[in-house]
Amino acid sequence: MPCPAAILSISGWYDTVLKNATLKTNAGTDKILSIPLVQFFRESWLGGTGVAHDDPRVNLLYADLTGLPPINIYYGADELLIGEALEFADRAKAASLDVSLHSVPAGQHLCLLGAGRVPETDAAIAGMGQWLRSKLAVTR
Repeated sequence: MPCPAAILSISGWYDTVLKNATLKTNAGTDKILSIPLVQFFRESWLGGTGVAHDDPRVNLLYADLTGLPPINIYYGADELLIGEALEFADRAKAASLDVSLHSVPAGQHLCLLGAGRVPETDAAIAGMGQWLRSKLAVTR
């Protein structure tokens, strides 16, 4: 199966092991996600399947990233998942992938929810659109 032309990751969840320190250090700033909620999502997804939390099929911090297309990563500066987004970006760079990383100031998990109300979110969305158009050869 061919790879997509580009990957746009917004508030991505890369690590189902839940080992990153920002899960705790940003617990007071992320008003959308919490450790118990992420644990609930993980159990809902993987519970009873026999799939390990570090299985590369579900955990991108353990996956072979070779050959992936350009990746653009956006995350909210106040969300729990920052640490794993940064770790994934480092792994993608180490795999010689074209990767860019963007923090949305004061953004929560799913910072896109501020669209139309938060100027930083609107600017991020404009940047995402511009990047996608350049990778998908879409003109406007």
